[in-house]
Amino acid sequence: MRDTASRSPQRRRTWLAAAVLPTTVALGISMAPAAPAQISSGSSLSDSIRPSDPPQRTPVSTEYPDVQGLPEGVDVQRIEWITNRRIALFIQSAAMPDELIQVQMLLARDWHLDKDRTFPEVWAMDGLRAREDDSGWTIETNIEQFYADKNVNVILPVGGESSFYADWQEPNNGKHYKWESFLMKELVPVLDNGFRSSKKRAIFGLSMGGTAAMNLAQRHPHMFEFVGSFSGYLDTTSPGMPEAILAAQTDAGGYDGRAMWGAPGSQGWVDHDPKLGIEALKDMKVYVSAGSGRDDFGEANSVATGPANAAGISLEILSRMTSQTFVDRARAAGIEPTVHFRPSGVHAWPYWQFEMAQSWTEIANALGLSETDRGADCIAIGAIAEATKSGVIGSCVNDEYAVEDGVRQDFRSGVAYWSPDTGAHALVGAINARYHHIGGPSGWLGFPKTSEQVTPDGVGRYVHFENGSIYWTPATRAYEIPAPIFEKWGSLGWERSELGYPVAAPIDAAGGQIQQFQNGFITVDADGQTHWVKGEIAKKYGALDTANSALGLPTSDERLIRGGAYQEFENGNIYWSPVTGARMIKDGAIFDHWGTKGWEQGEFGWPTADQTTIPAGGETVRFENGAISEVNGRIQEERN
Repeated sequence: MRDTASRSPQRRRTWLAAAVLPTTVALGISMAPAAPAQISSGSSLSDSIRPSDPPQRTPVSTEYPDVQGLPEGVDVQRIEWITNRRIALFIQSAAMPDELIQVQMLLARDWHLDKDRTFPEVWAMDGLRAREDDSGWTIETNIEQFYADKNVNVILPVGGESSFYADWQEPNNGKHYKWESFLMKELVPVLDNGFRSSKKRAIFGLSMGGTAAMNLAQRHPHMFEFVGSFSGYLDTTSPGMPEAILAAQTDAGGYDGRAMWGAPGSQGWVDHDPKLGIEALKDMKVYVSAGSGRDDFGEANSVATGPANAAGISLEILSRMTSQTFVDRARAAGIEPTVHFRPSGVHAWPYWQFEMAQSWTEIANALGLSETDRGADCIAIGAIAEATKSGVIGSCVNDEYAVEDGVRQDFRSGVAYWSPDTGAHALVGAINARYHHIGGPSGWLGFPKTSEQVTPDGVGRYVHFENGSIYWTPATRAYEIPAPIFEKWGSLGWERSELGYPVAAPIDAAGGQIQQFQNGFITVDADGQTHWVKGEIAKKYGALDTANSALGLPTSDERLIRGGAYQEFENGNIYWSPVTGARMIKDGAIFDHWGTKGWEQGEFGWPTADQTTIPAGGETVRFENGAISEVNGRIQEERN
């Protein structure tokens, strides 16, 4: 796209600013939420519509090994595998300690293929109405697909509504933003020491994020090789601009922006005006883009997906003017940015997605990427080509490579595996993420024996593997089921049984394994014997901490008896009746004595409380018609 930067006199731009600023602020703040538009995705300077709801996902959470060399008070608390190539880091911050900070990563194309390699990073900053759950980039654009075949890690900070990713001078609106300190002093060491960073970085952002990207690059020039602004505000101190930003922050979350850089005209505003920090960019590749504010929806070659509204037009005009001021100053300082000032286009995500793709060559050049690292040059062949011909996992991003006694090939939206014993199968989504998390074909599940299938009830999805299965539903997430547990579950009717779907991974316990389902548990003991626990007895067993309790693993399934049910465990029993509920009684003298009286059908009746210790030293169980206690090795009876 050619450089269409205006070279109009400064006097013309000053007049235009005077005309546009009041309109922008008024329209941007008073827009009705139902207004149609490309700006409906939000993340603009002052629109009143938040970004769209992100697609539903079922991430796999796990503790993450300690990352060494981090500043005091900084720790990666957990990660979530959203797909096998997209993760969310939850970081304890020393700068912003009140809550975990989420940063998502799109992993480089060859992350799994070459586990010893480091990769450059591309940071993508969000807009003013950044959400707390996902980045606008992953919600509104094809960034995940676009970067799938590129050997860079894409870094996506999540949150920071109205923050300009700055260190605020004062707390405001229940937060004390210290984003610059978090990003530069805490996130960078996390990435360098724990996530295979090559320490070469590019940064870009849209709208507020474009302003922030320029500020961060100018204030930390040694960190970045490239900086890009897509519809950013690159002049924050000219007349009217501070007032526009303050009004926008009030509208976007109720923030008093004076807590950020102080009162307009103060040194804080000067220090964060991109047009005043240009000298720091001399060794960096600089990219600036903006539309003209003209709605081109419906025209040939337009990227617009809907008609513009007044705010989208005015905000882009404001971005264009401030970006032009920045470009003029850069050129006067001997810095020649790559400039894409389009003859049309408004403040909306389709244009920022377009600029993301347009800027890639400049980013790749700045990072020094080889041709092979800039995109896919691959082909799917043989059995994998046949297994992926439906296109459900998109096109390949690398060639086949060996894993265990088979092969793997990565695709834009999933992975294909092949082994001589199982053939070729494609995995996608949450099941694929879970499979990767527990080791893929190197883990205990082995290779997949099927691609993803729909469960007979139509609710869930599953994949069968050599040594088990993974089942998923929107409500229960994706969990693996070992073969012995799967067989027991199958004897009950699988997902249509009383137990329902798995809701947790199997865990080792008491020499065996136990797995929780929606309405109970299935266990495997050291001898390979399987049993199920369901209903009210399962609730009691769970409340007692299952196999970690005094009961241990079950040694029978539930048994029905007159008036209720009971189940036997390694070290005791749980009895249930509609009147008394589920109660635990351990093996031993009390249980044996109760037996001599006829168990639940005898004179004491059903237990009405769990077996407990007593102050006198010993244990007791209360029944419908009394209590039986063991004190100093002697049995005592108490009648109601």
